[in-house]
Amino acid sequence: MATKEIADCLKALVPLATASLGLEHLDVDVDGGGRRGSYGPVPWVRIFSRHYAPTAQEGFYLVYLFAADGSRVYLSLMQGTSEFRAGKRRPAKDRDLIASRSVEARTSLRSMAGTSSDAENIDTIDLAADVLSSVGSESRRRIHNYEAGTVLARCYNSRQLPAGDGLFQDVIDMLPLLAYLYREPVALDLSRLTEAAGRAPQDVVNRAGQGVARLRQGRLLDPVIRKAIEVRAEDLAEADLHKWGWEVDRVGAYNRGYDLDCRNPDGRTLHVEVKGTQSHGDEVVLTPNEVRHNQGATGCVAEHALYIASEIRINHDNGVMASDGVGRWLRPWVIQSDDLIPTEYAYRPSEPS
Repeated sequence: MATKEIADCLKALVPLATASLGLEHLDVDVDGGGRRGSYGPVPWVRIFSRHYAPTAQEGFYLVYLFAADGSRVYLSLMQGTSEFRAGKRRPAKDRDLIASRSVEARTSLRSMAGTSSDAENIDTIDLAADVLSSVGSESRRRIHNYEAGTVLARCYNSRQLPAGDGLFQDVIDMLPLLAYLYREPVALDLSRLTEAAGRAPQDVVNRAGQGVARLRQGRLLDPVIRKAIEVRAEDLAEADLHKWGWEVDRVGAYNRGYDLDCRNPDGRTLHVEVKGTQSHGDEVVLTPNEVRHNQGATGCVAEHALYIASEIRINHDNGVMASDGVGRWLRPWVIQSDDLIPTEYAYRPSEPS
């Protein structure tokens, strides 16, 4: 099936899938790319939220990636893997940073009762870049970045791609994982799923229900509560920044390593990492991406600040509402290695010799 056919099929199915999961507000769309000779030798079809991943360079999204030798296709839950360099969007140079972000996201998904280790999901993909003899180093880097940027994926033989109902099933399975990384709640609407599933409604309903159940069995806070705390903390930080004359964009969804991108009239820029908590805020959790950005691994020249909103209260009387909060600024903010406490390590054992 050509990429255009897949994209057309998904454009019809994705609105039904998002409606069935209560995710219409993500404003999900489908587009395609690649197929540009040696510059873009890996074709792709992307399922993305216009809010959280407006371009293929930032945020998390689902994408069908076609191996360069035409042998297989992956449905990959992945992240943007490019950066703005020398006036153009180019493949990011720091592949270790991309891989660390993938590990971070995969670790988060593991909290959902084994989601990332399901039999149908794999952690690594191979897009057969080595078979391409005519592409340049930048195109080859782009392909390897796609591989490093994959959080988890499903693999299909390119001659045995699922039909429309199969595509629908796999998208239904993967969308809750994408929503989890967006910290968005999933509310399964069985009637909409049954209507949308067509020929095999019960199988789709059963499997989708299992996927949503995993979201509710995780060790982490319910996504609704986590989102409410995050938004409350950002509201408090943004109020201070506006009072001090800064313009603020919320960019946490784009996986840049900070939450607020700020500018003031004299041309200075400030990157703010925001942490919200119901505790006293004596200790906060930083991701590898946030640490690397703060310590200069990305070459960022902006000022850096940390805002901690502690003692946020959650009220369940009318849905989930976050209120109160005691704000504290660390500015300038420079992370010292001695201040970091390791809590876990991602380990991939090598094959026995």
